[in-house]
Amino acid sequence: MGKTVVGASRMFWLMFFVPLLLALCPSEPAHALAPESSRVELFKRQSSKVPFEKDGKVTERVVHSFRLPALVNVDGVMVAIADARYETSNDNSLIDTVAKYSVDDGETWETQIAIKNSRASSVSRVVDPTVIVKGNKLYVLVGSYNSSRSYWTSHGDARDWDILLAVGEVTKSTAGGKTTASIKWGSPVSLKKFFPAEMEGMHTNQFLGGAGVAIVASNGNLVYPVQVTNKKKQVFSKIFYSEDEGKTWKFGKGRSDFGCSEPVALEWEGKLIINTRVDWTRRLVYESSDMGNTWVEAVGTLSRVWGPSPKSDQPGSQSSFTAVTIEGMRVMLFTHPLNFKGRWLRDRLNLWLTDNQRIYNVGQVSIGDENSAYSSVLYKDDKLYCLHEINTNEVYSLVFARLVGELRIIKSVLQSWKNWDSHLSSICTPADPAASSSERGCGPAVTTVGLVGFLSGNASQNVWEDAYRCVNASTANAERVPNGLKFAGVGGGALWPVSQQGQNQRYRFANHAFTLVASVTIHEAPRDATPLLGASLDSSGGKKLLGLSYDEKHQWQPIYGSTPVTPTGSWETGKRYHVVLTMSNKIGSVYIDGEPLEGSGQTVVPDGRTPDISHFYVGGYKRSDMPTISHVTVNNVLLYNRQLNAEEIRTLFLSQDLIGTEAHMDSSSDSSAHGTPSIPVDSSAHGTPSTPVDSSAHATPSTPVDSSAHSTPSTPVDSSAHGTPSTPVDSSAHGTPSTTVDSSAHGTPSTPVDSSAHGTPSTTVDSSAHATPSTPVDSSAHSTPSTPVDSSAHGTPSTPVDSSAHGTPSTPVDSSAHGTPSTPVDSSAHGTPSTPVDSSAHGTPSTPVDSSAHGKPSTPVDSSAHGTPSTPVDSSAHSTPSTPADSSAHSTPSTPAGNGANGTVLILPDGAALSAFSGGGLLLCACALLLHVFFTAVFF
Repeated sequence: MGKTVVGASRMFWLMFFVPLLLALCPSEPAHALAPESSRVELFKRQSSKVPFEKDGKVTERVVHSFRLPALVNVDGVMVAIADARYETSNDNSLIDTVAKYSVDDGETWETQIAIKNSRASSVSRVVDPTVIVKGNKLYVLVGSYNSSRSYWTSHGDARDWDILLAVGEVTKSTAGGKTTASIKWGSPVSLKKFFPAEMEGMHTNQFLGGAGVAIVASNGNLVYPVQVTNKKKQVFSKIFYSEDEGKTWKFGKGRSDFGCSEPVALEWEGKLIINTRVDWTRRLVYESSDMGNTWVEAVGTLSRVWGPSPKSDQPGSQSSFTAVTIEGMRVMLFTHPLNFKGRWLRDRLNLWLTDNQRIYNVGQVSIGDENSAYSSVLYKDDKLYCLHEINTNEVYSLVFARLVGELRIIKSVLQSWKNWDSHLSSICTPADPAASSSERGCGPAVTTVGLVGFLSGNASQNVWEDAYRCVNASTANAERVPNGLKFAGVGGGALWPVSQQGQNQRYRFANHAFTLVASVTIHEAPRDATPLLGASLDSSGGKKLLGLSYDEKHQWQPIYGSTPVTPTGSWETGKRYHVVLTMSNKIGSVYIDGEPLEGSGQTVVPDGRTPDISHFYVGGYKRSDMPTISHVTVNNVLLYNRQLNAEEIRTLFLSQDLIGTEAHMDSSSDSSAHGTPSIPVDSSAHGTPSTPVDSSAHATPSTPVDSSAHSTPSTPVDSSAHGTPSTPVDSSAHGTPSTTVDSSAHGTPSTPVDSSAHGTPSTTVDSSAHATPSTPVDSSAHSTPSTPVDSSAHGTPSTPVDSSAHGTPSTPVDSSAHGTPSTPVDSSAHGTPSTPVDSSAHGTPSTPVDSSAHGKPSTPVDSSAHGTPSTPVDSSAHSTPSTPADSSAHSTPSTPAGNGANGTVLILPDGAALSAFSGGGLLLCACALLLHVFFTAVFF
């Protein structure tokens, strides 16, 4: 009998659990390109041949690896330029610059060597091609070495170094209806004579281009972002430009902080912007209005947004950074790998979209967990392309991807941005609120300058969706009401993540300046002071930077850092209040109904340090230290990346009835169609902290139905991501659009409105896709936080960086890439460090800190450049949280747009996912197969 029971039990395992485990092994990687996108291996490792010339003889030679891509458009001819590394992928090997070009948008290609090395030795090389296109000419800047075998930044002098410029001229011709092209390359010219022996009192050593694509400024200057080393082996970034078509060259006088390498540049609204790689911490971005003579860190927009790895403690990477105009809107496209694997593997290349305010993650553009460090994006003739590396066991190919689906996503998001901006800026703010409606007139428009997020009437389960589709908030004990949520019960509230976004923090600006706006109604007096709105410095919500609470005595309790404040003013039950919190230069203020609350204008960080905001809170969102009972309704929460002035705040107060997602809809329409009913969103029955969801391409866009008149609803607007788009809507005018909006994410719309995520809609016009369930939604299935990725296995940062010049806490920097611990670097005020720093990039480092261009760690960052106060070097990546709470619980785990569900996906921070064929998935499949073999052998 005993044997029978055991056998039955084993049979149960065999019949149910083994097939279940086997089912978890998909046939394709979880991450693929968006629908309709495709790619080819354009430069194929250990296979593609190039015309190799030596001693006058040309032979077709197979190339071991191709690296450092640059993809450009020259007078309609697509040109791809890269390193051809003949014998190994090592930076210090035999390397030429190869070019491929195509006249048919990448269908066919011709190959040639653009710049050959000196052939002086087996390691002669030209490296880091950086490309400018002007007219029909290509200007390619490369570093040249003859015989040295070490990385360029480890060189004690510049005897083996030269910097060369080669110009290629593209000629097109058409015969018999067929277009052909050719590129004629001139002999490379040395630009070494333009490199001064000293810069800012420092003895210089060498410089290289930032790698990738450089720019032509609006004044016609050729502008290269470059990385420079000094005799101390410190690396920093500058610009190198020509005002006379490349005949003579100058350096901008200003520079980045030490540690910034591989800069990429673009021009934006009259300013130059450089976006720099920084190993072991976040990318630094700088702006200049004087052709690089002075640089200011862009702390209010893009600087320190992107981390090099989940914990921002691994090497960084080169990125593509380009300004383009898509459907009439000027935006930037940026690529960067997530580097979940750590070190120099740099896997999971992601594409980002920004207008220098909102930042949107388009999604992963590499496949699965492939290593995909360096990349180049090109937007040409309303088509989007990406040329990027794939690295398998240190053998590199370059793949050419047509990002059809990703471009659909981008257009959908931009349509949402344009529609909401148009709606808000067209609101008729009452010029005289006391006058009758017919005599009020229109006052100033609601400002959208700096507006980055908007929470209004779109919510589903435990998520309050950002109308701009960038960063969502988590909610607890919430139910839907028009243009907002009503919170009731213990822990009722919302969390809008800042540092809790994880690796890539789109609201990083908030540590320097922000304005948070909301309309609130208190329904019951609390038993004690209760949080209403504010910014928290810790994940538990116990340590606040700036906020407003309300108490049992019907008084307001403002919060200005840790300074005790006397309660002030009064509030009434059931009355709506317009609340504004604003901070700049560490001074915080609170406004109620357009007027500053008594005591406003106080210092919130008295010790001068830059704060590190964890999140914005609404109500007492899942407070861990005490049960907080909320009975409030919150409507139309707006977040700006700057401090609004008194007039702008007053305008928002007067417009609060008109700005919401449902405020401008036809009052006669069925409100249930727009998600108006008061429906439970999330009760978090099990108390599991919900995770903020990235409202990227898979979220339903909350595009306004009509961005013009408030009385007549417009026709739906097409914001489809992967489906066939309808006619674009012109939202520049304030009239009623005549075209439709499909808010479907991935399907081909068959009806005017469809916000389905991936499928083809089979129903008619249904606006309830924004979550209008008739019964409470149990979100427990979705509220378990994603598991944080432990990058600590790749090395503990050991080199403290002294940023004390601005009161910034020092951040440990791991320079021990090769097992050699680095020494402390004093990076204060441009002084000379007492200990040499190795910023090498092309060889085995002989000095402590290696700041390579191609994958070795860079010099720790000095945040004190030119006396300009800089922000701290993301201490969150290296320090222990002040509370035991797991901050990853609120990271942004959404899957990147366009990466369809082909297999089992593990959701990880910042849109990353692992297919079941990678990492733990392989282990799971292997275990399943072993179990299958074991049970089969034993019982059959």
